[in-house]
Amino acid sequence: MKLSLALLALLSSAVDAFVSNPRPGFVSNQIQAEIGEVSSFSATRLFEQSEATAANAPTGLEFSDEEQSLIEGIHEKLAGASEPRAILKETLPTLSPALIYRLRQATNDANPAIQKVAIELNELLEDQLITARNTLQDLLNSGEIRKLDSIIGKAQREGRLDTAFFNVLTVNLQDAAQNDMGPTQEGAASRLQILQHIYTRCQEEVEKSIPPGLALLNRIMRAPEDSIRRNLYEHYLTPQKTIISSPDGKEIDLGGNGAPLVPMQDFIDALAQTVKQIRTVENVGAADRVSAANLVESCRTIAKEARIVIGEKYGAESEELRNFEEGLQPVFRPSSAESPYITGEA
Repeated sequence: MKLSLALLALLSSAVDAFVSNPRPGFVSNQIQAEIGEVSSFSATRLFEQSEATAANAPTGLEFSDEEQSLIEGIHEKLAGASEPRAILKETLPTLSPALIYRLRQATNDANPAIQKVAIELNELLEDQLITARNTLQDLLNSGEIRKLDSIIGKAQREGRLDTAFFNVLTVNLQDAAQNDMGPTQEGAASRLQILQHIYTRCQEEVEKSIPPGLALLNRIMRAPEDSIRRNLYEHYLTPQKTIISSPDGKEIDLGGNGAPLVPMQDFIDALAQTVKQIRTVENVGAADRVSAANLVESCRTIAKEARIVIGEKYGAESEELRNFEEGLQPVFRPSSAESPYITGEA
């Protein structure tokens, strides 16, 4: 299972919910009247930040023979395509984060194929930021909850709830948290509350389409309270009840085999791949050390919490608990400095 940049952005934005206080509920249908426009500086500031980060990245622009061959193959596809932008967009999820971030800096590369693909890539990513800003504005203009939910569903089906969208949404959330003055009308929602509702609904929509282990990990990260996270661990990672008792004492057979809703190995893989890709993005200079450390520590905390629940439900000497511990041992206690859980993926 390969974690995409979009999923990493999803998980990154969820960390804010994991480490902060509970978010207030959404209390108004009057969206546009309360929030106004998307922060005008958001897309520009985000693009400038990413460019500055890339410029200061310690990683060189050398491409391996395999990477050069891959890029030249992409160039050939683009040259012969009637819609090269669509081809590049389809190809993007197959590229590693390390290659993407280095390729973005290669607009002056001596290899014409690499230079052309790099230019096309930067134009595509800039277009995605513009689309993301427009998508968020559409959500803010929706005017009522049912219409908002419909637009979110449509945006997900069209692939617009991507990395760029969650980045733009996160920047607006941060701006609202710093500058929110509260609702302008009595009983209405504030700008921050409305953005938080959009954030939650978009996360929920994306979770429907990603692997169950990753969806659970993201859901746990969004849960601010210990009790809620514990319920999630118990509900998804431990055996499901097949028999319940009715109020009159009769037993009701629910059917099923009692297996956990999310296989434990899927959850282990989600934690492992998330940590690996966090390190990848950090080590190419596209994420600062503090942000990466916060993400990894959030994953470690979740693993510890899950271990407690698994031990309680299966037993301290159970095979399930032992498999969980052994599966995550190399992730959080790497045996070598060359471990991908330290260096990331090439």
